[in-house]
Amino acid sequence: MCYYAALAGECVAGLVVDEGLARESPVKGLPVYGWAEAVRQYTSTEAAFFVSVGYASMNARQKVYERVRGAGYAMVNIVCASSWVAPDVLMGDNNIVMPGVVLEPGVRLAANNVIWSNATICHDTTIGSHNFISAGATLGGRVAVGDRNFLGFGAIVLQGLTVRSDSIVAAGSLVTRDLQGLCEYRGSPAKKTGCIDPADGVMVR
Repeated sequence: MCYYAALAGECVAGLVVDEGLARESPVKGLPVYGWAEAVRQYTSTEAAFFVSVGYASMNARQKVYERVRGAGYAMVNIVCASSWVAPDVLMGDNNIVMPGVVLEPGVRLAANNVIWSNATICHDTTIGSHNFISAGATLGGRVAVGDRNFLGFGAIVLQGLTVRSDSIVAAGSLVTRDLQGLCEYRGSPAKKTGCIDPADGVMVR
């Protein structure tokens, strides 16, 4: 797992990985620290972090985020210049908004979400924390998304619906009704195709 350590107000200072994965040789010219070494190198007043954990495990995304927050570090958002974010969008920390994303007026993002390229989040939608919304997904107006969900390529959630926490919505699925948590859904309209063990949470391979 990799997180970016960024000096506050400056450029990226180094990469931080789980203990045992640190290496002496740099990556793209940046030093690679184990977590303990990074904490020794940079205090919470000197550096901010961006946690860059992917979609293999939503629980892992949350765990690493909470480790950094628990150590007292600020975390930054990364919003690509080619995205469109309405002026009144509210955003927590450690969100990444990729190229071509549209966040319409009234959207609320909590923390540690990945909104991948060309996704559209329509007006007044609320998204919880630790979610991965894949490229080309569309969420209609006033949709409510819980925590630790994975929405696949091109998934569509119709206006006013709820996607509860710890769900997988497969690529190309069309959600036409509220979804309960701890389940997998696929198809058009999306139907329940499996259950998710709460001990493992959402895992995508």
